[in-house]
Amino acid sequence: MKQVIARILILFCIFLAGVSGTALLLNGTATDDRSDFNEAAFPEVMVDLDGTLANRMYGYAQPMQADFTRDSVTPLDTSKKLTFVVNPYGAEVQSFSYEIRTSDGSKVLENKKIKALESDGQNLRASVEIGSDLRMNQEYSMQITLVTGGREIYYYTRIVARAQVHAGEYVAFVKYFYETSMDKNAADDLASYLEPDTTGVATNYSNISINSTLGEVSWGTLKPQIYKEGIPVIKDINEITASISIDYQFTSQNENEITEVYDVEEFYRMRYMDSRIRLLDFQRSANQIFDPETAVFSEDGVILGVRNKDVEYLSNDSGTVVAFTQQGDLWSYAPGSSKVNRVFSFRKLEDGDFRDSRNQHNIKIVRVSDEGDIDFVLYGYMNRGVHEGYEGLVVYHFNSDKNVVEEKAFIPISESYEFLKRDLGKLSYVNEQNELFLLFAQNLYKVDIEGNSYEILEEGIKYDNFVASDNNDHAAWLVTEGDSKGCIREIDFDTKKTRTITCEEGQRLRTAGFINEDLVYGILQKSDILTDSNGHRSEGIQTLRIEDFDGNVKKEYYRDGLYITNISVGNTLIEFELSAKSGDTYTVQKKDTIMNNGKAAANNVKIELISASRTGVRVKLVLSETAQTENPLAFYAKISNTKEEFISLDKQIPQESTYYVYARGGLDSTWTDPAKAVQRADEQGGVVLNRAQQYVWERGNKKTKIQLDTMEIPDIVLEGTLDKKILKKKLRKTGTVIDLSGCSLDSVLYEVSAQRPVIAKTGDNTSVVIVGYDEYNTYLYDPVKKETYPYGMNDSTDLFQKAGNIFITYIEAVQAVQE
Repeated sequence: MKQVIARILILFCIFLAGVSGTALLLNGTATDDRSDFNEAAFPEVMVDLDGTLANRMYGYAQPMQADFTRDSVTPLDTSKKLTFVVNPYGAEVQSFSYEIRTSDGSKVLENKKIKALESDGQNLRASVEIGSDLRMNQEYSMQITLVTGGREIYYYTRIVARAQVHAGEYVAFVKYFYETSMDKNAADDLASYLEPDTTGVATNYSNISINSTLGEVSWGTLKPQIYKEGIPVIKDINEITASISIDYQFTSQNENEITEVYDVEEFYRMRYMDSRIRLLDFQRSANQIFDPETAVFSEDGVILGVRNKDVEYLSNDSGTVVAFTQQGDLWSYAPGSSKVNRVFSFRKLEDGDFRDSRNQHNIKIVRVSDEGDIDFVLYGYMNRGVHEGYEGLVVYHFNSDKNVVEEKAFIPISESYEFLKRDLGKLSYVNEQNELFLLFAQNLYKVDIEGNSYEILEEGIKYDNFVASDNNDHAAWLVTEGDSKGCIREIDFDTKKTRTITCEEGQRLRTAGFINEDLVYGILQKSDILTDSNGHRSEGIQTLRIEDFDGNVKKEYYRDGLYITNISVGNTLIEFELSAKSGDTYTVQKKDTIMNNGKAAANNVKIELISASRTGVRVKLVLSETAQTENPLAFYAKISNTKEEFISLDKQIPQESTYYVYARGGLDSTWTDPAKAVQRADEQGGVVLNRAQQYVWERGNKKTKIQLDTMEIPDIVLEGTLDKKILKKKLRKTGTVIDLSGCSLDSVLYEVSAQRPVIAKTGDNTSVVIVGYDEYNTYLYDPVKKETYPYGMNDSTDLFQKAGNIFITYIEAVQAVQE
């Protein structure tokens, strides 16, 4: 009997050892193959402006293109001294150096190394005195280089010499405003800065403005507590106004006393008047960080919380799994299997800081399989991990069975996120053959992910002529070169098949968009492309066609005697204007739409807005699949170990005439027509810069009076010619001719304020040169009489309006230093 018992005990021990060994082996394999992201290692750099920290700069792992990096603007006063503050986060900083270049990055003006950094206990400080004699009111690129851990890390801001800009007062005000808004006892002091427009609509904390009530600006009953403090970032500043943004985080306790975390972005536009700051514009967007503990799951969906209503989501064909993004994180939810999974996030679950919370990246969901696998593309700034500090694009695959995200390809790019999202936001698609398709720098790329190689499928694609479907698996563009010039080329990225749409003689084609994966394009007659007497073109489309990839026409729209203009293609609706010819332009008669009923019927997921007393408007993801429980299990995916390898695109961004509108804290839009750029900036309270990052126009920064010396104006300008070809030829060494026709007189007087004369049409064959103005008059130079005379401001406005508001000026060539 004892022997039997002994044998049983021996067999049981062997069994336990086998189970333990197998478990250890399996766990060891998983640990070797899966991990979290590496800790963020790069320090931050800031500027001390009269005791307030501003312009937080994040480190880049490679040098960036100066003309495509404009994260902040740092003003210089007459002393030309700056104090930089480095938060090392425990890293050892071996050296601090800086380099100043012209705004387009073409010429180095100064580079110095700071021998010793001072420590204040937590941060390091470096005092810099600029030696170069910089031109007033002209931006320069400043690159700061830190050496830590034996590697160079790069930081960027733009410096501009401007007098009496009150930068310290502005950044201190922003810090005061956002902190005071969280204190109900002190928030009454903010009432005088607001312009409330009470409409009775439900409070929406993702869209608060200067027109919101004091109660909304002071967070209602959310009772927020600052979680991660914000640092003001100067976006634009001049002698009259400043535009500043700030990002921060706060926490709030829900009804169950569970902590919610919110990301907040605020924008301030201010004017300094009589020793007091006047708030011209205020915008705030609060977005809740999705957390399964605070989310409300129900039978028909999940409440995502306070956020904007534009949710990036995609479900599998059966609707059993839906993937969605929120504040830079990717989640998946399977209501039938009661699982919610954080697929991707740079955020740490505990003890994070602003480096891993930075939301300067975007996720595009490519595919969701029936098994719950997800293909997605991440582009923007890499907060941490092996690619920390790079701007670029990563292709990922999420394996649902393993709960692991696998990196497939990484492509570094030297543009900042604001520029990167314009191109990659339009197209970044991965097919099932592991081929990545990108629109970048006017080229359509096909990247072989497995082979680490690429090819350019088409060159010279104009951004405005390129359209892609919702899922990005189809795209079309207007061919601009070769035998097919003027045709539309469409591609199916899954099959790589292409087709070409041609037109009859005398016709022209225009891409408009996609709806239900079907191409929407317009057909117009060459004779319907109108050019007015000042060279401005307008087009009227006769027929709007919706066509599938096989060439089957789904719908054709036209109206006798009317022309289709200003087309906008959305997910469920095509909107456009119907116009009539009026001389050499088009006049809008009415508006019309085409509904996309098929899209709505096929969708398994929809967005609803609901409201609650504490949080206001919230966003709900409504699903077709019925949930099995209101308490799904939460999982957090790991990142598989990746090699530090990447695919380098041989790219050259074309040197084209492009105008950038910056407004409300970021890049608003890009234009090839400077007049339209100025009009857009005027609407948004922003600024216009050209490719060399020179100021073309600024809202609110116009001197009260000025008069130019005609002796310093080029002769060809004083001749008052409106022939742009002649002007471009004669001024090619002086500067770039820009046509601001269509802008108001008040807008073009900014150019005179900036020392740029403006040629203005006054009649069929007459013109003047605006060389000055004051409160009551413009000062006009007569090219025939060769003399200057005052002309009343109201009379000038009327004179130029009757002549069509035709204005031409020029932007001086980039100059490095004061002459």
